[in-house]
Amino acid sequence: DISFRHMPPIYWKYLLVTALFGIGCSSNAFLILRMQEAGGSLETTILIYSAFNLVAALVSYPAGYLSDHWGRRTMLLISFLVFLIAYLGFALFQNSILISGLFVVYGVYQGIFRSVGKAFAADLIRTELRATGIGWYSATVGLFQLVAGIVAGELWDHIGHAAVFYNGASFAIVGIIALLLLVPKGIGNK
Repeated sequence: DISFRHMPPIYWKYLLVTALFGIGCSSNAFLILRMQEAGGSLETTILIYSAFNLVAALVSYPAGYLSDHWGRRTMLLISFLVFLIAYLGFALFQNSILISGLFVVYGVYQGIFRSVGKAFAADLIRTELRATGIGWYSATVGLFQLVAGIVAGELWDHIGHAAVFYNGASFAIVGIIALLLLVPKGIGNK
């Protein structure tokens, strides 16, 4: 039985935070397009994307460790702030070296969000419903990334690249506020 009533209200609040943040969290393909628009060659873009993935992978373990000690909420706030800074930089800067650096820094966000986000979802539900809870969480992330991608595509085509990243930064602020208001400090810490 995967009825909504089996999940605690704090879990649904956390999913709401995830959804609100996710509306602005479009596909990494837009970062690749931004790199190329800023003058990065195909080879440079591939190297930077590889560095981004390496950073995301290397950050995941320390992020999980720190979330065990500092709390999931604190680490998610850090990831949202890194996202906000990176997206503002993608909107504002034209220099391909700065864009490359931001792309790699964006890997810090990915490494934290991927590992801590799921752990937080798992912490908020009973043990026997963990897989269901992570499934709902993953569905929320995926569906809202799809919405964000469609919105970002429209913004890019009709307004320009900066609109995509300002939109993402705006929803990062909404996500930060929602996390602070809807998920009390100390919730989900194991």
